[in-house]
Amino acid sequence: MRITLDVPGASPADVVGAFLDPAAVNRWWGGTQLTVEEEVGGQYVAYFDRLDQTMRGVITELDPDAGRFGFSWAWDHAPELPRRRVDVTVDPGAVLRLNHGEYDHASRIDRDDAVSHRDGWEFFLPRLAEVVRAQR
Repeated sequence: MRITLDVPGASPADVVGAFLDPAAVNRWWGGTQLTVEEEVGGQYVAYFDRLDQTMRGVITELDPDAGRFGFSWAWDHAPELPRRRVDVTVDPGAVLRLNHGEYDHASRIDRDDAVSHRDGWEFFLPRLAEVVRAQR
């Protein structure tokens, strides 16, 4: 699944930073405690207060100045679900491109997850853009 979002006036590093800064993530994901080790292979763990659930993964790509960030993740409470990957690129014109997947569309769980994840990103990414704008 791919989603594109304009973040006018922001630099690629500003947008990637909104995925790495715990205070920023808390503002756009809401009620989230982020633990992050800012290096490829480092932890990327988000505890969602309202859900009382933890998403745990690792950073797979990190180059803020080039507008590149990626992480894998899975829910602690649902180890039977597949591990997912999120890849973010931000071009110098501040267009964020997010790829979330892979999904096996022959699997009902994957089809349902794809819809749920798209709905989530379509709700949260505009909030990310607001946080980036407010930080400039």
